[in-house]
Amino acid sequence: MKTRVDILRHGLPEGHGCLRGHTDFPITPAGLEQMRSAVKGLDDIEQVITSPLQRCCDFANLFAQQFTLPCQQFSHWKEMDFGEWDGQSQDSLWQQHGTILEKYWQNPWLSTPHGGEDLKAFDIRIQHAWEHLLANFSGQNILLVTHAGVMKQLMRILLEMPRSTSYLHRIDLPYAARYRVTVMTDENGIHWPQIQWPVTQQY
Repeated sequence: MKTRVDILRHGLPEGHGCLRGHTDFPITPAGLEQMRSAVKGLDDIEQVITSPLQRCCDFANLFAQQFTLPCQQFSHWKEMDFGEWDGQSQDSLWQQHGTILEKYWQNPWLSTPHGGEDLKAFDIRIQHAWEHLLANFSGQNILLVTHAGVMKQLMRILLEMPRSTSYLHRIDLPYAARYRVTVMTDENGIHWPQIQWPVTQQY
């Protein structure tokens, strides 16, 4: 059985320069246009799944309505929760917590100074979200609308990358980036995922 998942990052939202996390900034008209462009030609989707945050679900709902598709929101596809830092400008955070912030980004696996979601818990959440998707939407062509942090973490999981920070800095996922995961499930129920970049990403 084959399951195909096109994973789309939201386009440009409000809150430029902020650490958005769970803060529910709305999508901008330019961001919607970026997302429309990123999915051109994607006309065989059967199911839309989305983070419930506006910068994702607004477009997901529009896409689903356009093609008369089911659209489901799941909170486990949200971006990481940055706690006390969530929604604040990055300039302000560097001014207030520069040393702490630098140590955190060097290895966020070791500590959670912002009082929000730690990276281990985030990693487990995305693992469970992926397992839930495959268990409940197996064999379908899916559009998943989510966030850059989620997409990087899922890539770490699928590629069995070590728990280090290098992938955070080496993977560039601009607004409306899209990659595809094709999953073959064998007769023993074992999943064999393959990551593909189907389109030119937009900056």
